[in-house]
Amino acid sequence: MTDGPLAGFRILDLTSVISGPFCTMLLGDLGADIIKIEAPEGDSLRTFSRPQKNGMSVGFLSFNRNKRSIVVDLQKDGGRDLVRRMAARADAFIENNRPGVADRLGVGYADIRRVNHKIVYCSISGFGPDGPNANAPAYDPLIQGYSGLSHLQGARIGRPMGVQMAMADKIAGITAALCMVSALHAARNRGVGQYIRVPMLEALIAFNFNDTGFPHVLQPPEEFKDQMPRSVTVEPFKTRDGYISVGPLTDAQYRGITVALGHPEWWDENVPRMERVRAILRNSAQLYQERDSAELLAALAAQDVPCAPIHNYESLFEDADAIANQIFFMYDYPGVGKVRANRCAARFSETPMQMRRIPPRLGEHTEEVLRECGLERGEIEELRSGGIIK
Repeated sequence: MTDGPLAGFRILDLTSVISGPFCTMLLGDLGADIIKIEAPEGDSLRTFSRPQKNGMSVGFLSFNRNKRSIVVDLQKDGGRDLVRRMAARADAFIENNRPGVADRLGVGYADIRRVNHKIVYCSISGFGPDGPNANAPAYDPLIQGYSGLSHLQGARIGRPMGVQMAMADKIAGITAALCMVSALHAARNRGVGQYIRVPMLEALIAFNFNDTGFPHVLQPPEEFKDQMPRSVTVEPFKTRDGYISVGPLTDAQYRGITVALGHPEWWDENVPRMERVRAILRNSAQLYQERDSAELLAALAAQDVPCAPIHNYESLFEDADAIANQIFFMYDYPGVGKVRANRCAARFSETPMQMRRIPPRLGEHTEEVLRECGLERGEIEELRSGGIIK
């Protein structure tokens, strides 16, 4: 099996639920050796996520491929000593506990840096390090609302509305993964590691603001409100048998809509452009409702107008592009059976991202990892009998 671009890097993963596990799954897809350090009860995503089959939750399966699981009780001195010992041989460490928890457990940045000054240490938190909410707990819906995303999503219906996925968690995870790869590169060049803090709130605001904050960029904003573009192509268009998405941008594409619908006269050069565009969109929306989606998509594509079907998962699994590109695949999980997963998004010609390991069972690799860290069998048994590992 071909190694990924991060092969040779070992990352200790003291995260749970979504933001941290999504980050380390991406790093594992890239080939890093991810050691998932779990409490004796395991990552809470193992138990509270539904549906489940034979004790394995879909949520855990979805965020924890390409990892090895080791159980360590950090409530005990021996467990904290063991993690610090492992950190001495690691390249990176990531945690997403509430601020202050890792420090109290003796595995905060200062503790880990004392045993390994080259380590890259990443903390994912809800809010930034300063301000009244610095130490507050945070979950995805709270950050969606706090960041303004819920307001943006519900602007058309006049009330806030959340995105129906863990958007804040996953954006924070992607941001953390990019930062950790960058810091690992810097550590190789400079010989020292560093501390990375990724607040979910700031990651989501950075993701949102670039295109949704246009009315607030130029100052004072009141002077430019009349220049703000009004997008009328974001929402799907209703057809006779469903919905389609149409996204024209250039004059050639707007003209293409008129040709596809049999009304080239709608492109009237004597009418100001914005009036012409709005009339085309208004008129085409009416005609779309009189034709089937497949017919419309074929006609629009023939004129090189950007367009696409509106899928649910059942139809997406059967889509020709999804099948041709093997976007989804099946694998067997012991005791569970067939499991569907999505492929890694990026394609590397020489060092591919891929699933090299199925999600681990709780503590599946405890002894294997500790032996790699230099512990003898007798020492491992002593730790196990003391309830420090299992």
